[in-house]
Amino acid sequence: MKLSRFTYTLLVLLTRIALFFWHPVFCVRGRENIPEGPCVIAGNHSGNADPLWDIYALRPMPLYRILAKESLLRVPVLRILFERIGMIGVRRGEQDVNALKTCLQALKSGEKVFVYPEGTRVKRERIEAKTGALMLADRAGVPVLPIYTSRRRFPFQPVLVAIGEPFRVRSEGRRATAAELRAQTDAMMDIIYAMGGDGK
Repeated sequence: MKLSRFTYTLLVLLTRIALFFWHPVFCVRGRENIPEGPCVIAGNHSGNADPLWDIYALRPMPLYRILAKESLLRVPVLRILFERIGMIGVRRGEQDVNALKTCLQALKSGEKVFVYPEGTRVKRERIEAKTGALMLADRAGVPVLPIYTSRRRFPFQPVLVAIGEPFRVRSEGRRATAAELRAQTDAMMDIIYAMGGDGK
């Protein structure tokens, strides 16, 4: 059972009010780049609140699907909430076929899916991102929307979310190879960090 649109929108509003006292200034660039229909939203990951800031930036509707570590769904109270908002749990460090199928079904049903390719919080030095976000987009035939969220969020500092131009995985009418996914994922992360002024 999913949350109603009213309840979902109310939760988004309440969390924004709560975070307002921590980060009152919130800046968004590139909303005009948000595509209609399904897409994979791929962003950097530096804090637990990243999905919230990204949803605020993209607007709370439609209800976005978020790919997150399965351990979050093991907490009884959180599991009820996360399942109702459509979170998709994934077992990290292994090929989770069920998570992949769920993401593909969501994309083919017209939904937008959040994926954080780094797979863990990265506050300082960059790490090699995983290629799963582009693999999903390639298999589902949907665009990728790159998004950057401020990494160093000290109290009362502005939070920036920059939304880049959507792109498609280039595989010349076939599934992209592992090497192509690797190269394009690295290029995408360069673009994401450049949007925030972090460079390479």
